[in-house]
Amino acid sequence: MMRILLATLAILAAGAAMAQDSTLQTIKQLPHCGSEAKNSFGVHKEYPAMDLGNGFVGFKTEDANADGLKERFSLINCATRAIVQLNAEYLLKDSSKGIPASGDMFAFVDKLKKQGKLANGDLFAGLASQAGYEVTSGKLPKVGDDKAARAECGCDDFYPEARSLWK
Repeated sequence: MMRILLATLAILAAGAAMAQDSTLQTIKQLPHCGSEAKNSFGVHKEYPAMDLGNGFVGFKTEDANADGLKERFSLINCATRAIVQLNAEYLLKDSSKGIPASGDMFAFVDKLKKQGKLANGDLFAGLASQAGYEVTSGKLPKVGDDKAARAECGCDDFYPEARSLWK
């Protein structure tokens, strides 16, 4: 009788563990303000911040799920808190949004990085616009705002002196 009870409890525990696995999310911290979250629905990856020189930091973000892939690149001027952002979607059902016929947005960004053309927000915005990308420009939210946390983390990592310029 005790064996049957233990076997039943073991089966129930295994079933509960399997049910939890379908909604289980794992989060892995990456260097330089990056992270990766995975669950059964997809992956959200915030790549490590990139030092682009001249007080600029770049951030790649990627969301992958059953619908397709979404990419975002944010260029931050650590001294002025200015941000230039590109977004692209590669959807499985519909045509891709926010990207020109030339293709992969991260490949476009990497090419500009190799050419040393990312350490200037106006130049980057102009080149991205010429290439057919939708460009959004603005300022980071106020210092300490959760929406600015990752940008501030990257600036602190590579340009800590810039924090004294933030008001």
